[in-house]
Amino acid sequence: TNRLTNAMRSVKPVSTRPQSTDVFVQPDLRYSTHVFVRQDSHRRPFESAYEGPFKVLQRESKYYIVDKNGTNDSISIDRLKAAYLEGNPIHVDFPSVQSHNTTLTLIIPQSTTNTSDDTPNVSKNKIKTTRSGRRVRFPEHLNDYCT
Repeated sequence: TNRLTNAMRSVKPVSTRPQSTDVFVQPDLRYSTHVFVRQDSHRRPFESAYEGPFKVLQRESKYYIVDKNGTNDSISIDRLKAAYLEGNPIHVDFPSVQSHNTTLTLIIPQSTTNTSDDTPNVSKNKIKTTRSGRRVRFPEHLNDYCT
């Protein structure tokens, strides 16, 4: 047991691996008047990864204080990207995205003149509406099978 104790005392712990992960910071970030802020949350398809541009109010070594929609937010420089604006910055309000539940109705004007040969053809081929709302006209030879 004495030999085991001496052997365990001579064992040195393994040094940890380096944990520094370098984050790229744009060189122009410290001179920019406006910045984009990266969204770290889940995004929908085709949604931009960055919000903004927002005006920079104060710069610190690791974070900037940004005027984000009227509130002063301190944001880490890891989430910022320099905004290159032409002339004076212009704030643009984009309309909100419409929900997927909106239905569009298509109104097809019908001609006022009906020919006599079109009317019997429409009565034979009844226009059916599928469950998804699509209107279909089946061929005449399948009329016996359509309910």
